Amino acid sequence: MMSDLTDIFSAAEVEKKLTTRVIGRPAICLDTVDSTNIRARQLASEGAPHGTIVAAAHQTAGRGRLARRFESPEGQGVYLSVILRPEMPLAELNTLTLMTAVVMLDTIEELTGIRPFIKWTNDIYLNGRKLCGILTECSVGEGGKAEYAVVGIGLNLYQQREDFAEEIRSIAGSLVSETGVHVFRTDYIACLAKHFERIFCDGAFPENKKEVLHRYREAVFFLGKKVEVRGYDNAWPAVALDIDEEGRLLVRAEDGSIHALNSGEISIRFRPDGEIEG
Repeated sequence: MMSDLTDIFSAAEVEKKLTTRVIGRPAICLDTVDSTNIRARQLASEGAPHGTIVAAAHQTAGRGRLARRFESPEGQGVYLSVILRPEMPLAELNTLTLMTAVVMLDTIEELTGIRPFIKWTNDIYLNGRKLCGILTECSVGEGGKAEYAVVGIGLNLYQQREDFAEEIRSIAGSLVSETGVHVFRTDYIACLAKHFERIFCDGAFPENKKEVLHRYREAVFFLGKKVEVRGYDNAWPAVALDIDEEGRLLVRAEDGSIHALNSGEISIRFRPDGEIEG
């Protein structure tokens, strides 16, 4: 998938490399944007078609889950959002993030030959370091139907470990720092579009949800391990058990009770070699 051409970041260059019918058609490439999710939601509300990709080389106000800032330095990654107009029950929309995580595993493996892992619900990890985050947002119209969904994906491509801010340096990574492979940005976008279309469109998601969740479950690296579940105002130790058919994380508390987590933060302690402590 690696190109011999200069890494020209443009919609025209992406479209040359696309093999899809829907995803990435059109593709919009921006040098700088506040947030690709914000821009994609604006475009979706104005009627942008299903499959539109909005990509940027730099975000000034990138966001992650729980309203956290997502660092999006210029020239170091690709930050993109896919506009979807899914015909699925609202209850299924929460599994779009899990599906996208599987898309990212397939994409990174094709580009680098190395398959990373998943930290529930929305982070892609390798060697104990976060490479990628996913944020899904939806608009619900009259009758409780989804007008559109926007799936945001931020991937670190080129940073070396010392390039990250000190407060995240011990947990952040990039494709280059963790695999040694330099991937052109447009090659990545075209590859992601291909796998997204294969799983979401060709697989008629969520009809293929059982298979997707099976692949997701296989990639979650801390099942069977001790974790700390962090709520908004408390934290408690547990053992991560499984991912259920709704994409919830099943954990066993110290008193033996089983809890199904819809969302929240899971803290995991890594050793310097990237393995999990405990």
